[in-house]
Amino acid sequence: MTQPASRRRAWPALLLAGALLVSGGLSGVALGAAKDKPAKDKAQATPAASPAPTPTPEPTPEPTPYPQFDPSTVTLRTDLLTSSLQDVVYLADDGVGSWCLYAVEKDGQVWLINRNDGFKTPREFLDLSGQVATGTEQGLHSIAFHPDFKSNGKFYAHYNRKRDGASVVAEFKGRPCKPAGKNGSKPVKGGIWVNESQPFINNNGGWIGFGPDGKLYVPLGDGGGPRPGDPDRLGQDPGTPLAKILRIAVDRKGGVARDNPYVKVNRKGKVTARGDFNPRTWVRGVRDPRRASFDRKTGDFWFGDAGQDHLGQPGWEEVNLVRAGSVKRQAVPNFGWSEVEGADTCHPVNGIDCDPTAFTPPVFAYETRPGSAVTGGYVYRGRAIPELDGVYLFSDFTSGIVWGLDADAVYEGVEVTAHQLLDAPQGFVSFGEDDDGELYLVALEGSIYRLGVEGR
Repeated sequence: MTQPASRRRAWPALLLAGALLVSGGLSGVALGAAKDKPAKDKAQATPAASPAPTPTPEPTPEPTPYPQFDPSTVTLRTDLLTSSLQDVVYLADDGVGSWCLYAVEKDGQVWLINRNDGFKTPREFLDLSGQVATGTEQGLHSIAFHPDFKSNGKFYAHYNRKRDGASVVAEFKGRPCKPAGKNGSKPVKGGIWVNESQPFINNNGGWIGFGPDGKLYVPLGDGGGPRPGDPDRLGQDPGTPLAKILRIAVDRKGGVARDNPYVKVNRKGKVTARGDFNPRTWVRGVRDPRRASFDRKTGDFWFGDAGQDHLGQPGWEEVNLVRAGSVKRQAVPNFGWSEVEGADTCHPVNGIDCDPTAFTPPVFAYETRPGSAVTGGYVYRGRAIPELDGVYLFSDFTSGIVWGLDADAVYEGVEVTAHQLLDAPQGFVSFGEDDDGELYLVALEGSIYRLGVEGR
């Protein structure tokens, strides 16, 4: 199996199963020459001073290699927890330290699952089935819980609206681990934070989640299309929220964070957009960022960006990273779509004369064929598998392969490689992470697995 390669190396193709589409020299020592003292008289001349010995330079020690993740130290397995659901696309945690997880189905339903009883008795938490469009890549994509969910009951759902296919992020009120019913989840009047028309039924993104700063992050795709290569040229369009990752202040009227990179604040405190940019824009130039996560230890943001075949040739699947605190007005990440994709490949339709160095490169990329769509995952910070601490796990929708790369080494600026850790018989549409930092894998047909280690 060919592995994804770092952008500083040549980019080999990953052969994915089950495809439907894919570091001194020595420092010089300055020596001063000893001078003879003048003789007091000719009869008693002072003997010439002996020259100072030349010190032997100390060799410069070789830098100690960063201790990278060794994949041979662990053999992963998947433990089936449930297969009773249908078209599961996401698994969420509410952050309150409870027993429950929330399984999101594409058709608009969300189920409560008790992680302590083996997921045996799913109970309905939310039903949006009458409001959700489910064509192709549409549907209910994910939910996210407010950092103060335990006290304020707020959570958010990202879906395509049935009547027009628009991408919607809506606010709801609920209670931790309480099923639907009299005291169940309810929509919040006027609680629509994203309401964006979609030109087509693909490349709509999907994940939403809160960052360590308490802001809601919403990746949106470029809207897709029947032809390859971003036909509406939205990837580099500053005004549209499409092909962007939005950052929304849900606790502020209007949702525009005052410290967003494309925002200006006048002396009276009025917030407006800079230039032609959408004021909610956080980063730019993404194609279809379906799954993302924050490293719970460092606050760094990881996401997978799905690629596309073009002109009969494979495109590139990307694993991208935004370092915590790196998004500033003078340094806003732009990942290049649709001028460039992968590490340094100008898109043959839209970026023939592009300059790849003008854009933010991915951490890793691999060809879309024979794979189909990268599934972004999590940096493991749990306790059950200490061998994986600081390792970013990701997958591909069709292959069932799970790779790991050393995120902590990436943070140190070390060149890393991705290692195949698991080859399952089915592909995974999403990962999940519970309060303890343990990871789960979600298969579209309805199965949910817990990640474990052989022999434990």
